[in-house]
Amino acid sequence: MKGCVGEMNQGPINDQAQPGAQVASTRPSFLRLVTSHDLKDLGNALARGDLPPDFEAKLRRLAGDSLLHRFVEQNCRLFVALLSAIQDGSFCKASQADRDRLLQVLAYVRKDDDEVPDYKPDGFADDQREVRAATVEMRLLLQGFKAWRLRHQVPGMWLS
Repeated sequence: MKGCVGEMNQGPINDQAQPGAQVASTRPSFLRLVTSHDLKDLGNALARGDLPPDFEAKLRRLAGDSLLHRFVEQNCRLFVALLSAIQDGSFCKASQADRDRLLQVLAYVRKDDDEVPDYKPDGFADDQREVRAATVEMRLLLQGFKAWRLRHQVPGMWLS
């Protein structure tokens, strides 16, 4: 496990809330449909560095569809990359609540039979709503992670 990079202990950015700080939401959430089994199963797979085959297949299908579907797919992959960096100890700005929220959103998207079953017309609108809410609420954390990744992970890709 890598140690966290020293810059991760910076103070507030432009006197705003710390990256990852939760923004209170008044909208109803469908995340209540995610079970502890869903969370444990997905969490264990991600801890092993795996994306469950059913979830990978779903994300691949979403990547080739509408803009809404691509939004869900790309942000889910961003959430997975963030959780992976947290897991290996290389990115340390996220709180436990942030990690739990990301895992819960991913587990919701993974479900086919959620609030609006995915096989129905507009079946991914609820998934998009949950992903969008997480991207808005965790905006600073996600921006910080993207900047961190550009500084610390991308240069290593060029050398390979």
